[in-house]
Amino acid sequence: MLKSLTCLAFLVCLTVPGLANSTLEGHFYLSKQKYLAGEPVFLMFEVQNKGDQPVMIKTGNPWNFCGGYKIEVQGAKSLDSLGCQAGGGGSCGISYEVLKPGSKHIDRILLNESYDLRQAGNYSLHVSHELRYGASDEEGTMPFTDETRERFDWEMEIVLEASRDGELRPEFQRYMLELHSDDARQRNEAATVIANLAPIFMEREITRMLDMPNLRYFGVRGLRNLGTPSAHQALLAFVKNSPPTQVSGAYQDAIRYLGEIGDANDLPVLLQAAHENSPGSYSQEVAMESAGRAGGDDAVPLLVEELKNTSVEVRQAAVRALYLTGSRSAVPILIALLRSPDERVSGTAEFGLEVLTHHAARQTNSTAAVSYWTWTQWWNIHRNKAEIFKYDQCGDVLPLD
Repeated sequence: MLKSLTCLAFLVCLTVPGLANSTLEGHFYLSKQKYLAGEPVFLMFEVQNKGDQPVMIKTGNPWNFCGGYKIEVQGAKSLDSLGCQAGGGGSCGISYEVLKPGSKHIDRILLNESYDLRQAGNYSLHVSHELRYGASDEEGTMPFTDETRERFDWEMEIVLEASRDGELRPEFQRYMLELHSDDARQRNEAATVIANLAPIFMEREITRMLDMPNLRYFGVRGLRNLGTPSAHQALLAFVKNSPPTQVSGAYQDAIRYLGEIGDANDLPVLLQAAHENSPGSYSQEVAMESAGRAGGDDAVPLLVEELKNTSVEVRQAAVRALYLTGSRSAVPILIALLRSPDERVSGTAEFGLEVLTHHAARQTNSTAAVSYWTWTQWWNIHRNKAEIFKYDQCGDVLPLD
């Protein structure tokens, strides 16, 4: 039976089942009481074994669902919004760590990695963490099978005071030096800080990261977070000059970021990337979809040409790109595609109509032909007044009237 009691503010003591004298203590804290706007904000979670027997804990990336954290910074823009169809799932790495009596484990979480905290102000932090642990021998030869979970909740205010570049430069000079550290963990943390804070005075150094294979991912993310015209052009050149690849990483991220920027002038480079990569590959899909996001109305006629491709994977990617344009002119094209003999194309088109209009036609057991005529009739009436939505504008899906 797990016993839980408050020992200090934001600190919980846990008695581990099966271990008579093994107690864990855990608490949250911030690295500083106040910060300058534009400097890294670290959240710490510390757990210590205060007992006399070893305990094994599970750890994972705090920003991954396997890490057991839920973090929200109210008032700050999320840097990793996945749109309305985002969901959990996937795979992730789990680590096991043995805490011997007296030893501790600290998770050091850079809040700037998922939230833009570069503007002065007060932000409300809400965090919960589910700690998973169990009995262990001192060597930790086997992961525990009898898992116990304890949830920690914490709320506080993050205070960011106004700053000038001159006040931030010394902080980032330290991280620049750490980029060349022999310690991989220290090097990656420094690169993460630089990429996510992306101070304007470091644009040259961030751009140079594109030429360093072990830092390229961070360079691409840093250019995205800089948001300057020159950073945009550097991303565009990187995509244009990179060879096609199916290896997940900086190349696909750069393509995706160009879609988020939303400049129709990037359409030729994005479509070139789509054509150079294999049909059905992730690189081809993300390039086609980013062309839709970036091009909007301008992308629609180009994507219609892609629908003539002999590859069903290319046609399906073009359908997704059509609804990602957020263009009214895409609606009648998607309606026509409901008659496609390929169910992957017609099904994607129907989903796209829901995204664009927040309406749905198909009822249980209805046929594709019925769906096509229902949509056609609805569009004939509402083509000029129906509200059209972007892919990240969430809302209820209503039946067609």
